[in-house]
Amino acid sequence: MRLRGRVITSNSLLLGLILGVAIIAQAQRGEPHEHLGFLKRVLNEAGATALTSDQETQLNTLITNFRNAQPKDRDETLEAARTAYSNAIIAGDLAAAQAQAAIISGQQVAHISARTQAIAKFQIDVLAVLKSGGQLDVLRQKLGDEHLVRMIGALAGEGPLFGGGRPEFGPGGNPRFSHGEHLGGLGRKSPQ
Repeated sequence: MRLRGRVITSNSLLLGLILGVAIIAQAQRGEPHEHLGFLKRVLNEAGATALTSDQETQLNTLITNFRNAQPKDRDETLEAARTAYSNAIIAGDLAAAQAQAAIISGQQVAHISARTQAIAKFQIDVLAVLKSGGQLDVLRQKLGDEHLVRMIGALAGEGPLFGGGRPEFGPGGNPRFSHGEHLGGLGRKSPQ
């Protein structure tokens, strides 16, 4: 019986490994991810007409262009201010820490403002595509305006800022601390 259990366990692990490798290989080949699955499901449930292939192409282009336009590099000014802030805290220099805190908050506000403006343009462009296909009014009736805007934001990959939450920043300006992720790899969770 023990041998049979070990064989089953080994086979299960092997199957999981094969599946994982297949998923990674698919991702590395750059096969397109279906961005519109959720939208298609909502359209179907709302009784709206399905997206045309032209609409799908337009929406996928909008999503790809939006995501590719997002900055990939770190903001050197923000990183330098965070380092200087930490150094000032360690040195016990309140004035220097407050000066760096002002730089950090200014940079974060600038980033949030630019991203919010880009998301607004993206959402308006997506709604125009849906309006051209006659799906917009049905979605507004089914979801309501606020929920529809959140759903369109999700196409851009937006999280809590446009999903009803509020942006919060933990130590060093890392927004993930406010969402219960581990602090500095220490195995603790931040208070919610």
